[in-house]
Amino acid sequence: MRAIARLIGLGLMAACATTGAGGEGDRNLPSAGVGPFRRLEPEEVKGVAPFVLDDARALYRDPAVLREGDSTLLYAVARVDGADVIVRTRATDERTFFGASGHFGERPVVVLAPDAPWEGALSGPALLRVRDEIWLFYGGREGIGVARSSDGLSFRKEPGPVLPRDPAAGSWEPAAPRAPSVYALPDGRLRMLYAAGGALGEAESVDGVAWSRIGAGPVLGPAPEPAPESLLPNEKPPFDAASIGDPCVATRTTPAGRLHVRVLYTGTDAAGATAIGFAARYGESGPLSRQPVPVYSVGQREAAPALLDLGDRSFLYVQQERRDGDASFVAIAGAFAPANVKLPASGDFPDTP
Repeated sequence: MRAIARLIGLGLMAACATTGAGGEGDRNLPSAGVGPFRRLEPEEVKGVAPFVLDDARALYRDPAVLREGDSTLLYAVARVDGADVIVRTRATDERTFFGASGHFGERPVVVLAPDAPWEGALSGPALLRVRDEIWLFYGGREGIGVARSSDGLSFRKEPGPVLPRDPAAGSWEPAAPRAPSVYALPDGRLRMLYAAGGALGEAESVDGVAWSRIGAGPVLGPAPEPAPESLLPNEKPPFDAASIGDPCVATRTTPAGRLHVRVLYTGTDAAGATAIGFAARYGESGPLSRQPVPVYSVGQREAAPALLDLGDRSFLYVQQERRDGDASFVAIAGAFAPANVKLPASGDFPDTP
């Protein structure tokens, strides 16, 4: 309980957030009020729209964002010297990131590299602001790790995974957990959603280091595949019937005072196509209610959503395929809501990452 008390009032702020239909409060379904998002347009970004961070060698992917003052910090996985590392960049207009295409001679800075046997290639960063520190959760070969930083650049790692592979016989998780997303409950306890076995699991901690799984199965699995004869003419099967992953959790308190837990995720259909889906619930426990249509779908292998809430508007960052002539590579694209609002021209590149 002392650990819980220490976390209460520490200014916990998750790196993933969205806007919702607050005026309707609890009368809305839990999965209403997020998106849809539109791609950023050419005049809204420097470089090739809708991409905000792209490099055919670095292969930026798995974005995570955090608002710090007037800056948007973006952390992502990149390929550097043959290793998958985590890098950081920054923008002051949510779109013009240091080291992006067009910012010649500059690159995001590496903040975390694999140097422990359990890590292997790093993946799926997630951010949590805890008063004067940034906690960076990430995936490794044997589970999920965490590192802490006072400046967001130099991080101190825990020596081993804080959520390793589930040792229980017959577990629904056939591989090590990955793609964490962490948020704080009102009393200071921490919750994590993570990807494993084509579904999402949930865990809890009081200190961010010792985690316990919640429940005997996933908190959200793929949508049930309907029988072909049950579909109407031209009706498509669910976009997330094969698997789901890459959770991004955002919380708010409704006008009625209830905790609203919102989750964006990558959905994959039976043909292997992906889209960004949304599910939610009221309260800290219980099933998630799935929205039947995606909030972002462009047919370019979009995945790994990260959200930034600015009150009356929100930005979505995803990894997706960027075409360059006959070649293609993965990069980070930007999207925006409300979809009918036009953004001003992009700003200048910041001086530092």
